[in-house]
Amino acid sequence: MSVIEIDKVDAMAKSRDERELIFLISDHLDWSDEYTHLVTLQNKINAYLAFIESKQYVDTYPENTFDRYAIEIHFLHGMSENCFKFLDTVANQLESMDIKIRVECCNEGAPQGEEV
Repeated sequence: MSVIEIDKVDAMAKSRDERELIFLISDHLDWSDEYTHLVTLQNKINAYLAFIESKQYVDTYPENTFDRYAIEIHFLHGMSENCFKFLDTVANQLESMDIKIRVECCNEGAPQGEEV
């Protein structure tokens, strides 16, 4: 699964304390077409938000009640400046819904495991 598969959740897991539900977006795209990359990422995040709002995760975790959610985005090629700005805006909008955005960059020299 990956960022381009809008209709699929890449991965989902409970936090250790079982109060947070964590969603993974696996982003393998480079930034040669930044606009398309950002739109693709936005579409994937929107699909995850719809999944959370409709509580589709209950099929997988029927016994759990979650207090908070996180969307972790793992970038193979780091983030562009516009991507950082976009995710910062998204994170601010989702704060009231108890949804965090976290990023992980796999290439050397990129920030690791940061919350936006």
